[in-house]
Amino acid sequence: MWLQPTLHTGSNMPPQDELEARANQVRCAEKKLQHRELESQEQITYIRQEYETKFKGLMPASLRQELEDTISSLKSQVNFLQKRASVLQEELTTYQSRRYSPCS
Repeated sequence: MWLQPTLHTGSNMPPQDELEARANQVRCAEKKLQHRELESQEQITYIRQEYETKFKGLMPASLRQELEDTISSLKSQVNFLQKRASVLQEELTTYQSRRYSPCS
């Protein structure tokens, strides 16, 4: 006589009930994993912030100011270039619409 394989773990649960129990175990394990991943991310963030704080204390103030000024200047340049690209895109769109529109 052929017996179908089952998920029985030694309990007398019907296969459907056992399957549901296993699914619940999997969901519980996934939740625990997500929780641990979140805790790990929080720890990484905390350690990074501590490192940055300590590193700031080690960096001379003049160098820090120079780097902050450089960052500020680069941000300004990026903003300018984004605006310029937007203007050029508008000009291109206008040119293309005039070029490809039928003559009146």
